[in-house]
Amino acid sequence: MLVYEYRIRTSTEPGTIMSQQQTPSATGSDQTTGTVQVVLVDNDILALKMLREIMSAWPRVAITWTEHNGSDAFDHYRQCESGIRDLPDLFITDISMRGLSGVDMSRAIRYTNGTMPILGITSYEPTQFYHDAADAGMQAVIGKNELSALKSIIMEVADTGALAVRPPFEVPGRAHLRIRQEGLPYILSLSQQEKQVLTMCSHGYSNADIAQVLDVSPSTINTYITRASRKMGVASKREAVALWTKTIGL
Repeated sequence: MLVYEYRIRTSTEPGTIMSQQQTPSATGSDQTTGTVQVVLVDNDILALKMLREIMSAWPRVAITWTEHNGSDAFDHYRQCESGIRDLPDLFITDISMRGLSGVDMSRAIRYTNGTMPILGITSYEPTQFYHDAADAGMQAVIGKNELSALKSIIMEVADTGALAVRPPFEVPGRAHLRIRQEGLPYILSLSQQEKQVLTMCSHGYSNADIAQVLDVSPSTINTYITRASRKMGVASKREAVALWTKTIGL
């Protein structure tokens, strides 16, 4: 189990979140009342309902919205990012989901957001996800049964507007800068047509089948796959489909 460091960093080192006295929260929390606005995403509908009921009963916690599909959750987040909805103070997501994994969603969010803490939750042993989650810009991963740790994390964000972390995890600002330097995550660069073709490939459709369904030529499907492979940093259709299958949780 991860041992959390519940203190506020006051260093002025770039990428380090400072204390509440030094800088206000860049998200939507109500610092007067200490209420933290939380988003909860979980592929397991029963787990999502249970966690929402439990967390809603905690003081100073407001569940602003929930989703049970990674793709829908990311689309919802983009609405927040564009100003249609308020950004949450804490984004809590299941690690393994259909539609879009929590890890890939975190990397896409962290590419544009360097302030909001992202917490991964899982029904499996959390330590097996530490490396991938940290690399994707998350601040911690805990088990869904670790309710006391989850509550402590939320209260820390409510009290300070930030979440102190320990290696291998990074504060949001530092993770944001690193991921920006690594380049645009492929989930953000793929077109809707490329995603659709990859998804159909993941379900076992041949290029000819996909061309017939989409009413385009087979050469157009080949073009979509070639472009997608390049954006994903892989050398073949097989690698692209395998990576996409993992990304969408099939």
